[in-house]
Amino acid sequence: MNKRYRLGEIEEVVSDMEELIGLEDDIAEIDDEFQIVVSGWSVYVESLNLTLRQGIACAWDEDEGLFMPDFDVTIVYEGNIETQEWLYYEQDGMAVTLGNWLNGRLSCEQIEQLWCELIIPEQNKEQKESEE
Repeated sequence: MNKRYRLGEIEEVVSDMEELIGLEDDIAEIDDEFQIVVSGWSVYVESLNLTLRQGIACAWDEDEGLFMPDFDVTIVYEGNIETQEWLYYEQDGMAVTLGNWLNGRLSCEQIEQLWCELIIPEQNKEQKESEE
């Protein structure tokens, strides 16, 4: 079951949620030199029909031959993330990133008061059923 929170409190809430540890991450591919590893959970802001996810931007390291973490980001998607490509990302928290994406259409205080839904995908549905 998904829970509703104010956007201004969501990052503190998720930082304390142990059930988010171990959720499978996604990859938002940017190009051969850069990719974003995106959290398995998301935050849906219904009034704006936008979904927010946290992630880590990773740069290609020639010496190591793999992507290495570089900085944290927040990614903005339109509507349902299952069907949409990301629209925007930046190196900031959810409220600030959303404020910058909206380009001043809402104040920071208004953004922090928006209701949002924390969406946690059901993990290993088959595994749970086999344990019963």
